[in-house]
Amino acid sequence: MSNNVYNQYPRRSATPPANPYDRLQVIDSNNSDTTNTYVDRRSPPPRRKKTKKSKKVEIASDDESYEEYNSKSKNLEGQPELKNEKRLFSWMFSKKVPPLVSEEERKSYPWKQANLLKRMIFLWVWPILIKGYKRCLVPSDLWYLTDNIKVETMHEEFQRHLDKILSKQEKKHIAKHGSSEGFEWPVWSIPLAIYYTFQFQYTSSCIFLGLSFCCQALSPLLTRRLIDFVEYRYYGFEPTLNPGIGYTIGSVVLIFINGLLLNHFFHDAMVTGAQAKAILTKCLLLKSFRLGVQAKHDFPAGRITSMMSTDLARIDLAIGFQPLVVCCPIPVIIAVVLLLTNIGVTSLCGIGLFIVSLVVCILMTKKLFVTRELVVKFTDERITLVRELLSNMKVIKFYAWEMAYKTNIAKVRDQEMKHLFTIKVLRNFITAYAVTLPTLSSMLSFVVLWKSQHMKSPGEVFSSLSLFSILAQAIMLLPIALSSGADALIGFRRCTDFLGSEESSELAPSTLQSIDNASDYNVKPPASDFEFEAEPYEMSEYGDLSNNSNGPVLEVSHADFLWESLYDENADQYWTMDEKEIDRAKKQKQAEKRAKKARKYNKASYSQSRHYDEKTQFDSTSTSDTIYEEQSSGNSSHENSFPGLLDINLSIKRNEFVMITGVIGSGKSSLLSALSGFLKMSNPDKGRLVVNDDLLLCSSPWIQNATVRDNILFGRPYDEQKYRRIIQACALESDLDLLPARDFTEIGERGITLSGGQKSRINLARACYGDQNILLFDDVLSAVDARVGKHIVDNLFYDVLRNRTRVLATHQLSLIENADRIIFLNGDGTIDVGTMDELSGRNMNFRRLLLYNNELPSDDNLSDYDHLHNESVMMSRQQTHDEKSLMRQQSILAEQNVQSGRLIGDEERATTTIGWNIYKRYVQLGSGFFGWSAAPVFIFFVALSTFCQVFTNTWLSWWNEHKYRQLSDDFYVGFYVAFAFLTVILTAVQFTILAYMNDTSARLLNSNAMQSVLHVPMSYMDTTPLGRILNRFSKDTDSIDNEIGEQLRLFIFPLAMIIGIMVLCITYLPYFAIAIPFLGFGFTFLANFYQGSSREIKRLESVQRSLVYNNFSETLSGMATIKAYKVQDTFVKKNDDFLNKTNEAYYLSIATQRWLGVHLDILASMFALIICMLCITEQFSISAASTGLLLNYVIQIVGLLSLTVRSMTQVESEMNSVERLHEYAFHLPQEAAYLKPDVCSSC
Repeated sequence: MSNNVYNQYPRRSATPPANPYDRLQVIDSNNSDTTNTYVDRRSPPPRRKKTKKSKKVEIASDDESYEEYNSKSKNLEGQPELKNEKRLFSWMFSKKVPPLVSEEERKSYPWKQANLLKRMIFLWVWPILIKGYKRCLVPSDLWYLTDNIKVETMHEEFQRHLDKILSKQEKKHIAKHGSSEGFEWPVWSIPLAIYYTFQFQYTSSCIFLGLSFCCQALSPLLTRRLIDFVEYRYYGFEPTLNPGIGYTIGSVVLIFINGLLLNHFFHDAMVTGAQAKAILTKCLLLKSFRLGVQAKHDFPAGRITSMMSTDLARIDLAIGFQPLVVCCPIPVIIAVVLLLTNIGVTSLCGIGLFIVSLVVCILMTKKLFVTRELVVKFTDERITLVRELLSNMKVIKFYAWEMAYKTNIAKVRDQEMKHLFTIKVLRNFITAYAVTLPTLSSMLSFVVLWKSQHMKSPGEVFSSLSLFSILAQAIMLLPIALSSGADALIGFRRCTDFLGSEESSELAPSTLQSIDNASDYNVKPPASDFEFEAEPYEMSEYGDLSNNSNGPVLEVSHADFLWESLYDENADQYWTMDEKEIDRAKKQKQAEKRAKKARKYNKASYSQSRHYDEKTQFDSTSTSDTIYEEQSSGNSSHENSFPGLLDINLSIKRNEFVMITGVIGSGKSSLLSALSGFLKMSNPDKGRLVVNDDLLLCSSPWIQNATVRDNILFGRPYDEQKYRRIIQACALESDLDLLPARDFTEIGERGITLSGGQKSRINLARACYGDQNILLFDDVLSAVDARVGKHIVDNLFYDVLRNRTRVLATHQLSLIENADRIIFLNGDGTIDVGTMDELSGRNMNFRRLLLYNNELPSDDNLSDYDHLHNESVMMSRQQTHDEKSLMRQQSILAEQNVQSGRLIGDEERATTTIGWNIYKRYVQLGSGFFGWSAAPVFIFFVALSTFCQVFTNTWLSWWNEHKYRQLSDDFYVGFYVAFAFLTVILTAVQFTILAYMNDTSARLLNSNAMQSVLHVPMSYMDTTPLGRILNRFSKDTDSIDNEIGEQLRLFIFPLAMIIGIMVLCITYLPYFAIAIPFLGFGFTFLANFYQGSSREIKRLESVQRSLVYNNFSETLSGMATIKAYKVQDTFVKKNDDFLNKTNEAYYLSIATQRWLGVHLDILASMFALIICMLCITEQFSISAASTGLLLNYVIQIVGLLSLTVRSMTQVESEMNSVERLHEYAFHLPQEAAYLKPDVCSSC
């Protein structure tokens, strides 16, 4: 190699990046595959020592692995400085920074191994919380998953249960209909298999929830006793405090046990949802390898991606909520019985209102279900359009189609958001009604009770008020569970349709026996991602598989091959498609009729061609015109009428070099697909296909988002001598010399930084590097010029591959003269096989094709000077074209400030709290036409609705004790009813304003991000994986559309209620103000301590999930190549690893939430203990009614505290999606202005 080439492109030194969005690497030398990027947007990057620019590029030695070289290259960036994070309570901990741990030092996930006490209060997550509070967490800090919770093990168990269910249902179908034809998977088969897989865990969560509901429903019994005790003490009837202390301790213990059980329910149920999501992700990927023709049409890549990202997320959420549907009757029954005991039959009025409300909720849930189906359709369409846009960005920019695509996506987005807003309005109405339902139902019951002249004691009234609150909670949770269940049902239905769709009838062998089995998705992973083993064929359709050196390696006899037909419901007609999804024929029946006619014609045509009379030859001019018309018409003349391959008889010997040729559309690619088993044999009873050795079809050049070497090796072991020989034979040496890290240089996604010839030659090198003895090449020389093509034929096909069987389909007729034999397709579905002389002598169509080719300018007709000049020009053009492509990659590497040939950067991940500028921009975007007044108006309605909520029950206590004697009962009742209805109205208005702001912000963020992506430079697209960008417009957009609004509501409403309750407690019990600072300190400490780690864990999960999306999307795009090379196991194993890495963070995120919940319950229990002790000790003159009022809210404070902190953290986690989309909307590099200003506007 020449050093001058490298001197032209000196590598950049490791200087500090000037852009705050440049990369800061965190290196894990033991696991380079999982390295992530952490970007601190608020502080400048650490200073590095200046290094002198080297004029010579450092090149990896040939025997150096990519992992070693890549790790060395990353170290040029420098290790980040490990330092203590500055947090609110850092002064309470030591300043020692926890060190980074290696992969070998990582510990297993301790959930199942922890002792009883640690499992009970989630103390086993304490080490991670401490480490995350002191410094930023990295992936190696997380615990690795044990085998029983890895996706591989869980999927095997799931598949076993699913097979049993489907087998049982299929037997029933056969017994009823007599055959298995028309059998479809029941929509409940997948959820039932999930339940059987996690039966113990999920049933335990239901038991925990049921017991929690029992504790919650029985708590008002002790509350009533406590209020009665205060009333007796108030009137001097109870001299000792012992009963009151007993009631207090009992109430506090019941509150704590209730919270403990509830947190364990949420943990087990949510973990089950996460596990189900991982299992179904693997199922979707495995099924993608087996899709039939009709299924490929019904389920394009965009729809599959939508199912994986959106539908599975909703299934995950719904599984965590469905036990609420089962357990809701428990508190309802207990509460109804106690209400009848407390206030008699008048409670039936309030209970009746609950029943009516439940019916209304069910009807609205049905409406939500229908609307959600519409939203899902528009979401699928939008993601498909975005995927199409990203995949073809270069072409779109060439033709300046950005605005057209933006308009199309905007139209679909408008329809999606229109229906989404309908869902939000319905949900907000249901939620507002459910929140205020205790007030309305108790108001109705107490008014009826007052009219019946049977007003009860404070203990009975306020314990009944607590019971109404419990009923309302059940009613409020039920629609949430039903709504999420409706969303999940849609997802299950779509997954069932996909997994139960028809499968391919391909005969191509695979090293994955499970993928060849239509009823099993299990894949046995290899020892590593780079394990490759070519196995002998084990399929009976391939005949005798003995390795007979004297016999043919490929033999076809009397076989018909037809492309499978499909039906498009929207177009109401049949379409057909191959692996490239190109239409091939019409209905199969019509093709079969033509096949019969063609067989008869075949015998006659061959006899006529053998006795062809020279007198029938025609004028050369007319011949040329005819051939030119056939070539130029292409698909219109041939492909639309392509009948399939008919009565094929062919035998190829070992080590033979055979070329396939014919006019465009005659079926060259179809013949290769037939020989490789990817084309269906329509007469298996008569036809026969025998393959006696390992076979590989090399067709379209699919390039991975990896290095040049990895693209060539494709998971196989590195053999230096073999590798170098193939590189030289494929004319890749000059290309590698121009790259900054030679074959260790990363290629952009889909090979976008390479020219067509470079991609074709890398694809060719990949095919030749394997050990297959039969190689089929589909027009691999079309992207290179004649000189390079001749170099490849001479050095590769005639030298390197001389001991292998080669079948090459090509249009370059100048290369066919040296082939051992030629297969010529006549264009009517038949073939003719022979040497060039044999075909020229007997086949008229072959002679016509040669005659047309000879009339083109040829090198043989040129002088020596012209010959040398043309050779120089052609080689110069090829080299110039390739150099331009490689220089473009050099430019991209320079723009990205990338060292060592790494083109694709790791995904950005912020490391501190979400900046206030993100919240500010979110509110600004959501204000819409309200402008700056939107936020103050919203806060005003929040304060007003909270006041009405608290004051309604306060007014009830005043009415119960007749605090103001001069006021009549009618006056009390009138104000009570007015405040109750005002609470409903103000709460609904508050939620509606929040929904409007969330909807408006989601619209603008998505629109601005799309606008920004449309105008980024191509260098950005080349260095950013498609899955990473698609994640912004799928998962992140879905979070902003659906999750953030809900979490904001769940944060703002309970926070306002807590403030209102605190003010109420201080008003009645001034001494309670002394405890406020201590309780506030405990609350702030828990929240801050939890957020320090949970935020980083959530971000780690987001980054890892992007890798899942990238791999999933890449696998779908390269499905044909992956199947041809039989490396499905490598990609499935890679998917499993990414899922396990994601679940390491996901499981831990759920566990830390429960740790917070349990410790907040302890804090809330202390709060309840203080309030109860102040009431029973009579430190203040407080009436029984006021005691009942305070205790009613004390019971609620437990759930409100936990909900506030959990939703606050969840809001920050979901705001990570806003931050990521905000970056795309406002901080991406942009091209020059798309529309130039009107120069003559000032004229």
